Amino acid sequence: MLFRKRAKTNKANAVTIYTRIKEHPDVFRVENNLLFCNYCDLSVEWRHKSTVDSHCLGKKHLAQKKIYEANKNKKNQQSLETTLLAAESKKEVVESLIQAFANANIPLEKINYLLPFFKKYLKEGGAIPQAPTLRQLYLPSVFENHTKTLLSIFNSKPVCIIMDELSDDCARSVVNTLFAYRQDTKLISVNFLQWVNNTTIGQTLLPILHSYNISLNIPRLFLSDSAAYMKKCYRKVLKPVMPQLIHVPCPAHILNLIGETWRDFLQFLPLKTFLAKIKESFVKSPARRNRYITHLKMNGINSPRKIPLPNQTQWNSWF
Repeated sequence: MLFRKRAKTNKANAVTIYTRIKEHPDVFRVENNLLFCNYCDLSVEWRHKSTVDSHCLGKKHLAQKKIYEANKNKKNQQSLETTLLAAESKKEVVESLIQAFANANIPLEKINYLLPFFKKYLKEGGAIPQAPTLRQLYLPSVFENHTKTLLSIFNSKPVCIIMDELSDDCARSVVNTLFAYRQDTKLISVNFLQWVNNTTIGQTLLPILHSYNISLNIPRLFLSDSAAYMKKCYRKVLKPVMPQLIHVPCPAHILNLIGETWRDFLQFLPLKTFLAKIKESFVKSPARRNRYITHLKMNGINSPRKIPLPNQTQWNSWF
Protein backbone atom coordinates (compact mmCIF):
# COMPACT_ATOMS: atom_id res chain seq x y z
CA MET A 1 0.00 0.00 0.00
CA LEU A 2 1.48 3.29 -1.09
CA PHE A 3 1.23 6.49 0.98
CA ARG A 4 1.78 9.89 -0.50
CA LYS A 5 3.22 12.68 1.54
CA ARG A 6 0.84 15.55 2.07
CA ALA A 7 2.08 18.65 0.35
CA LYS A 8 2.92 21.47 2.71
CA THR A 9 1.01 24.64 2.20
CA ASN A 10 3.14 27.69 1.62
CA LYS A 11 1.89 30.30 4.07
CA ALA A 12 3.18 33.15 1.94
CA ASN A 13 1.13 31.97 -0.98
CA ALA A 14 -2.04 31.88 1.22
CA VAL A 15 -1.78 35.58 2.07
CA THR A 16 -3.95 37.81 -0.12
CA ILE A 17 -4.67 41.48 -0.27
CA TYR A 18 -7.86 40.89 1.72
CA THR A 19 -5.79 39.34 4.49
CA ARG A 20 -4.25 42.75 5.12
CA ILE A 21 -7.71 44.34 5.24
CA LYS A 22 -8.78 41.83 7.89
CA GLU A 23 -5.62 42.55 9.87
CA HIS A 24 -6.36 46.30 9.81
CA PRO A 25 -10.15 46.81 9.70
CA ASP A 26 -11.42 50.14 8.33
CA VAL A 27 -7.86 51.24 7.51
CA PHE A 28 -7.42 49.95 3.96
CA ARG A 29 -9.55 49.43 0.87
CA VAL A 30 -9.03 47.58 -2.41
CA GLU A 31 -9.08 49.37 -5.74
CA ASN A 32 -7.93 47.64 -8.95
CA ASN A 33 -6.20 44.97 -6.87
CA LEU A 34 -4.20 47.63 -5.04
CA LEU A 35 -4.25 48.26 -1.29
CA PHE A 36 -5.09 51.89 -0.51
CA CYS A 37 -4.97 53.58 2.88
CA ASN A 38 -8.26 55.27 3.74
CA TYR A 39 -6.53 57.97 5.76
CA CYS A 40 -3.53 58.76 3.55
CA ASP A 41 -5.18 57.88 0.21
CA LEU A 42 -1.93 56.17 -0.87
CA SER A 43 -1.27 52.67 -2.19
CA VAL A 44 0.69 50.34 0.11
CA GLU A 45 2.60 47.20 -0.79
CA TRP A 46 0.57 44.45 0.81
CA ARG A 47 2.65 41.32 0.16
CA HIS A 48 4.91 41.90 3.17
CA LYS A 49 3.27 42.36 6.55
CA SER A 50 6.16 44.42 7.85
CA THR A 51 5.58 47.00 5.12
CA VAL A 52 1.91 47.32 6.01
CA ASP A 53 2.64 47.53 9.75
CA SER A 54 5.35 50.11 9.16
CA HIS A 55 2.92 52.28 7.23
CA CYS A 56 0.30 52.05 9.97
CA LEU A 57 2.83 53.13 12.60
CA GLY A 58 4.22 56.00 10.57
CA LYS A 59 3.84 59.58 11.82
CA LYS A 60 2.21 60.76 8.61
CA HIS A 61 -0.37 57.98 8.76
CA LEU A 62 -1.19 58.67 12.40
CA ALA A 63 -1.56 62.39 11.70
CA GLN A 64 -3.84 61.77 8.72
CA LYS A 65 -5.89 59.32 10.79
CA LYS A 66 -6.35 61.92 13.50
CA ILE A 67 -7.50 64.53 10.97
CA TYR A 68 -9.85 62.04 9.30
CA GLU A 69 -11.51 61.05 12.56
CA ALA A 70 -11.86 64.68 13.66
CA ASN A 71 -13.60 65.59 10.39
CA LYS A 72 -15.85 62.55 10.69
CA ASN A 73 -16.88 63.47 14.23
CA LYS A 74 -17.55 67.04 13.15
CA LYS A 75 -19.69 65.84 10.26
CA ASN A 76 -21.66 63.54 12.56
CA GLN A 77 -22.13 66.38 15.01
CA GLN A 78 -23.39 68.68 12.26
CA SER A 79 -25.79 65.98 11.07
CA LEU A 80 -27.09 65.58 14.62
CA GLU A 81 -27.52 69.34 15.01
CA THR A 82 -29.34 69.51 11.67
CA THR A 83 -31.63 66.68 12.74
CA LEU A 84 -32.36 68.35 16.06
CA LEU A 85 -33.09 71.67 14.37
CA ALA A 86 -35.44 69.97 11.93
CA ALA A 87 -37.21 68.17 14.77
CA GLU A 88 -37.55 71.41 16.72
CA SER A 89 -38.90 73.20 13.65
CA LYS A 90 -41.44 70.42 13.09
CA LYS A 91 -42.50 70.59 16.73
CA GLU A 92 -43.02 74.35 16.48
CA VAL A 93 -45.15 74.01 13.34
CA VAL A 94 -47.30 71.23 14.81
CA GLU A 95 -47.82 73.08 18.09
CA SER A 96 -48.78 76.25 16.21
CA LEU A 97 -51.27 74.20 14.20
CA ILE A 98 -52.81 72.80 17.40
CA GLN A 99 -53.00 76.31 18.84
CA ALA A 100 -54.78 77.54 15.70
CA PHE A 101 -57.30 74.70 15.89
CA ALA A 102 -57.91 75.45 19.56
CA ASN A 103 -58.41 79.17 18.91
CA ALA A 104 -60.87 78.37 16.12
CA ASN A 105 -62.67 75.83 18.35
CA ILE A 106 -62.07 73.04 15.81
CA PRO A 107 -61.74 69.47 17.18
CA LEU A 108 -58.35 67.91 16.53
CA GLU A 109 -59.85 64.86 14.83
CA LYS A 110 -60.80 67.13 11.92
CA ILE A 111 -57.13 67.40 11.03
CA ASN A 112 -57.22 63.86 9.63
CA TYR A 113 -59.31 65.17 6.73
CA LEU A 114 -56.73 67.88 6.01
CA LEU A 115 -53.66 65.63 5.93
CA PRO A 116 -53.98 64.81 2.18
CA PHE A 117 -54.19 68.55 1.47
CA PHE A 118 -51.13 69.26 3.62
CA LYS A 119 -49.18 66.47 1.97
CA LYS A 120 -50.05 67.66 -1.53
CA TYR A 121 -49.62 71.42 -1.24
CA LEU A 122 -47.28 72.02 1.71
CA LYS A 123 -43.58 71.34 1.81
CA GLU A 124 -43.03 68.34 4.09
CA GLY A 125 -46.75 68.40 4.84
CA GLY A 126 -46.64 64.64 5.25
CA ALA A 127 -44.71 65.14 8.50
CA ILE A 128 -47.86 66.37 10.27
CA PRO A 129 -49.17 63.42 12.31
CA GLN A 130 -52.74 62.29 12.83
CA ALA A 131 -55.02 63.41 15.64
CA PRO A 132 -54.18 60.64 18.18
CA THR A 133 -50.47 61.44 17.92
CA LEU A 134 -51.17 65.15 18.27
CA ARG A 135 -53.12 64.54 21.47
CA GLN A 136 -50.54 62.21 22.96
CA LEU A 137 -47.27 63.94 22.05
CA TYR A 138 -47.94 67.60 21.27
CA LEU A 139 -51.13 68.71 23.00
CA PRO A 140 -49.70 68.45 26.56
CA SER A 141 -46.89 70.90 25.77
CA VAL A 142 -49.35 73.30 24.10
CA PHE A 143 -51.58 73.13 27.16
CA GLU A 144 -48.59 73.71 29.44
CA ASN A 145 -47.57 76.81 27.47
CA HIS A 146 -51.14 78.09 27.61
CA THR A 147 -51.21 77.56 31.37
CA LYS A 148 -47.98 79.53 31.73
CA THR A 149 -49.50 82.36 29.70
CA LEU A 150 -52.56 82.44 31.95
CA LEU A 151 -50.32 82.43 35.01
CA SER A 152 -48.38 85.42 33.69
CA ILE A 153 -51.65 87.34 33.25
CA PHE A 154 -53.42 86.55 36.52
CA ASN A 155 -50.57 85.77 38.91
CA SER A 156 -51.30 87.50 42.25
CA LYS A 157 -53.84 89.82 40.59
CA PRO A 158 -57.15 91.06 42.10
CA VAL A 159 -59.25 89.05 39.69
CA CYS A 160 -62.98 88.90 39.24
CA ILE A 161 -64.16 85.30 39.65
CA ILE A 162 -66.78 83.93 37.27
CA MET A 163 -68.20 80.43 37.75
CA ASP A 164 -70.91 78.53 35.95
CA GLU A 165 -72.10 74.94 35.82
CA LEU A 166 -73.47 73.15 32.77
CA SER A 167 -73.86 69.66 31.33
CA ASP A 168 -71.81 68.25 28.48
CA ASP A 169 -72.86 65.77 25.79
CA CYS A 170 -72.21 62.89 28.18
CA ALA A 171 -74.54 64.38 30.82
CA ARG A 172 -71.60 65.14 33.12
CA SER A 173 -71.61 68.20 35.35
CA VAL A 174 -68.97 70.65 34.14
CA VAL A 175 -67.91 73.67 36.17
CA ASN A 176 -66.17 76.44 34.23
CA THR A 177 -64.07 78.96 36.14
CA LEU A 178 -63.05 82.23 34.50
CA PHE A 179 -60.87 85.08 35.71
CA ALA A 180 -61.30 88.68 34.59
CA TYR A 181 -58.63 91.31 35.15
CA ARG A 182 -58.78 94.62 33.31
CA GLN A 183 -59.21 93.82 29.61
CA ASP A 184 -58.46 90.09 29.98
CA THR A 185 -61.19 87.52 30.58
CA LYS A 186 -59.96 83.95 30.27
CA LEU A 187 -61.20 80.46 30.96
CA ILE A 188 -58.95 79.19 33.74
CA SER A 189 -60.22 75.77 34.66
CA VAL A 190 -62.73 73.14 33.57
CA ASN A 191 -63.71 70.66 36.27
CA PHE A 192 -65.95 67.61 36.01
CA LEU A 193 -67.85 67.07 39.25
CA GLN A 194 -69.82 64.06 40.33
CA TRP A 195 -71.87 66.16 42.72
CA VAL A 196 -72.60 69.86 42.33
CA ASN A 197 -73.41 71.70 45.54
CA ASN A 198 -72.13 74.59 47.60
CA THR A 199 -69.31 72.50 49.11
CA THR A 200 -67.96 71.09 45.84
CA ILE A 201 -68.05 74.53 44.20
CA GLY A 202 -65.98 75.97 47.04
CA GLN A 203 -63.59 73.01 46.94
CA THR A 204 -63.13 73.64 43.23
CA LEU A 205 -62.45 77.38 43.47
CA LEU A 206 -60.08 77.64 46.43
CA PRO A 207 -57.29 75.42 44.97
CA ILE A 208 -57.50 77.37 41.71
CA LEU A 209 -56.87 80.63 43.57
CA HIS A 210 -53.92 79.03 45.34
CA SER A 211 -52.41 77.77 42.07
CA TYR A 212 -52.41 81.35 40.73
CA ASN A 213 -50.87 82.74 43.93
CA ILE A 214 -53.99 84.82 44.60
CA SER A 215 -54.35 85.64 48.26
CA LEU A 216 -57.83 85.30 49.73
CA ASN A 217 -57.92 89.00 50.63
CA ILE A 218 -57.45 90.11 47.01
CA PRO A 219 -60.58 89.06 45.01
CA ARG A 220 -63.44 91.54 45.16
CA LEU A 221 -66.15 90.18 42.88
CA PHE A 222 -67.80 86.79 42.44
CA LEU A 223 -70.14 86.33 39.47
CA SER A 224 -72.43 83.34 39.05
CA ASP A 225 -75.98 82.45 38.19
CA SER A 226 -78.77 82.62 40.75
CA ALA A 227 -78.79 78.91 41.51
CA ALA A 228 -79.42 78.11 45.17
CA TYR A 229 -76.15 76.20 45.60
CA MET A 230 -74.15 79.14 44.17
CA LYS A 231 -75.74 81.55 46.64
CA LYS A 232 -75.14 79.13 49.49
CA CYS A 233 -71.54 78.63 48.40
CA TYR A 234 -71.01 82.38 48.59
CA ARG A 235 -72.65 82.66 52.03
CA LYS A 236 -71.28 79.53 53.70
CA VAL A 237 -67.92 78.90 51.99
CA LEU A 238 -66.50 81.98 50.26
CA LYS A 239 -67.72 84.86 52.40
CA PRO A 240 -66.22 83.53 55.68
CA VAL A 241 -62.72 83.28 54.15
CA MET A 242 -63.06 86.30 51.82
CA PRO A 243 -65.12 88.91 53.71
CA GLN A 244 -64.44 91.57 51.07
CA LEU A 245 -65.98 89.43 48.30
CA ILE A 246 -69.18 90.72 46.67
CA HIS A 247 -71.57 88.32 44.94
CA VAL A 248 -73.19 89.56 41.73
CA PRO A 249 -75.78 87.13 40.34
CA CYS A 250 -76.13 86.96 36.57
CA PRO A 251 -78.84 89.44 35.42
CA ALA A 252 -79.74 87.24 32.46
CA HIS A 253 -80.46 84.35 34.78
CA ILE A 254 -82.59 86.56 37.01
CA LEU A 255 -84.62 87.71 34.01
CA ASN A 256 -84.99 84.11 32.92
CA LEU A 257 -86.30 83.15 36.35
CA ILE A 258 -88.81 85.99 36.15
CA GLY A 259 -89.83 84.89 32.67
CA GLU A 260 -90.35 81.33 33.84
CA THR A 261 -92.86 82.51 36.45
CA TRP A 262 -95.03 83.97 33.69
CA ARG A 263 -95.61 80.54 32.24
CA ASP A 264 -97.25 79.45 35.48
CA PHE A 265 -99.95 82.14 35.25
CA LEU A 266 -103.36 80.86 34.20
CA GLN A 267 -103.69 83.67 31.65
CA PHE A 268 -100.72 82.23 29.72
CA LEU A 269 -102.25 78.78 29.28
CA PRO A 270 -103.68 79.54 25.78
CA LEU A 271 -100.30 80.93 24.71
CA LYS A 272 -98.49 77.86 26.02
CA THR A 273 -100.89 75.58 24.16
CA PHE A 274 -100.57 77.64 20.97
CA LEU A 275 -96.75 77.55 21.04
CA ALA A 276 -96.72 73.84 21.82
CA LYS A 277 -98.89 73.13 18.77
CA ILE A 278 -96.67 75.25 16.53
CA LYS A 279 -93.59 73.46 17.80
CA GLU A 280 -95.21 70.08 17.25
CA SER A 281 -96.22 71.02 13.71
CA PHE A 282 -92.79 72.24 12.61
CA VAL A 283 -90.51 69.85 14.47
CA LYS A 284 -92.12 66.73 13.05
CA SER A 285 -92.43 67.98 9.45
CA PRO A 286 -89.35 69.15 7.50
CA ALA A 287 -91.55 69.77 4.46
CA ARG A 288 -93.68 72.19 6.46
CA ARG A 289 -90.55 74.08 7.55
CA ASN A 290 -89.46 74.39 3.92
CA ARG A 291 -92.87 75.70 2.89
CA TYR A 292 -92.66 78.27 5.67
CA ILE A 293 -89.30 79.53 4.33
CA THR A 294 -90.71 79.63 0.79
CA HIS A 295 -93.72 81.61 2.02
CA LEU A 296 -91.45 84.21 3.62
CA LYS A 297 -89.42 84.58 0.41
CA MET A 298 -92.56 85.02 -1.67
CA ASN A 299 -93.65 87.84 0.64
CA GLY A 300 -90.49 89.90 0.31
CA ILE A 301 -88.32 88.50 3.11
CA ASN A 302 -84.83 88.43 1.60
CA SER A 303 -83.14 86.48 4.39
CA PRO A 304 -85.83 84.32 5.96
CA ARG A 305 -85.13 82.36 9.11
CA LYS A 306 -86.73 79.32 10.60
CA ILE A 307 -89.58 79.93 12.97
CA PRO A 308 -88.31 80.41 16.56
CA LEU A 309 -89.50 77.57 18.74
CA PRO A 310 -89.63 77.72 22.56
CA ASN A 311 -87.27 75.48 24.48
CA GLN A 312 -87.57 75.17 28.23
CA THR A 313 -83.87 74.36 28.64
CA GLN A 314 -82.75 77.54 26.86
CA TRP A 315 -82.93 80.99 28.38
CA ASN A 316 -85.02 83.73 26.82
CA SER A 317 -86.80 81.36 24.45
CA TRP A 318 -90.17 82.61 25.75
CA PHE A 319 -89.54 86.35 25.80
